[in-house]
Amino acid sequence: MSRPIPFTRVENWLFALPVWKSQLESMREQLSRIPRLTQKFDLASIYGKGQKNEAILNEINRRLQLQNVEIPLMELRIDVLEAAIHSLHEEDQQFVEERYMSCLPSRLVMEKLGFTHGRYYKRRKRLLSATFTVL
Repeated sequence: MSRPIPFTRVENWLFALPVWKSQLESMREQLSRIPRLTQKFDLASIYGKGQKNEAILNEINRRLQLQNVEIPLMELRIDVLEAAIHSLHEEDQQFVEERYMSCLPSRLVMEKLGFTHGRYYKRRKRLLSATFTVL
């Protein structure tokens, strides 16, 4: 039997989604520079009296780790969250956009969407439980 994921964890994932997207873009950018690194690695072995430059080798290994492990996991995490968000009703998607993607405070989201305090927190609870069931 699995334990339910607390709402705070789901909320933290939603807040982290824009950060994860920018990190994914940064990782992809780092990978675009691998061919030049391998060229430097070859040159380093020629001019370094046969000793390969460990810093460049370590960087290549780190970027291969990005390509084979970290990027696929990050893409999966983002895709699952985005699928969960897109499965929500349009009004709930707007709530997620305002609260979690734009990082607006609860008070401003209430004003913008025209929610009372009680309606806002009921919607938040229902939304987080709906997102959790999709996850």
